Amino acid sequence: MKTSAWIFGLGIFFFAPVAILYGFLTDFTEWVGLAGLMLVGGMSLMIGVYLWMWEKKHPQLPMDDVDGEIEDEYYEYGFYSPWSWWPITLATGAALCFISVAVGWWIFPFGGVIAVIGMVGLIYEYDRGNFAH
Repeated sequence: MKTSAWIFGLGIFFFAPVAILYGFLTDFTEWVGLAGLMLVGGMSLMIGVYLWMWEKKHPQLPMDDVDGEIEDEYYEYGFYSPWSWWPITLATGAALCFISVAVGWWIFPFGGVIAVIGMVGLIYEYDRGNFAH
């Protein structure tokens, strides 16, 4: 957690100078990029301070232990289904929805239907067939 706090906390030292440089390069006429970069730097600093304060109050996490093993984790992340085709279906539907913005809105309903089918299949994958529980 300490490393994450440092990485996020030091982000302000990158984004603030880049924002100032961006402002000079655009003669401070383009405010959206300048404000966006400053806000990203501020958010990076806020996350870094939060992680630093959290690390001070809580004990060391197993992932921060140099000699730690995978078995030291005390919770389960979940499970992975390497044989599942539903994520590909969902990604195809999402890709069609996103590409419809650039190509034409007539593609969006097709992508939406495919995305809904993929989402329902992914959610209910373990509630039917051989994998029902």
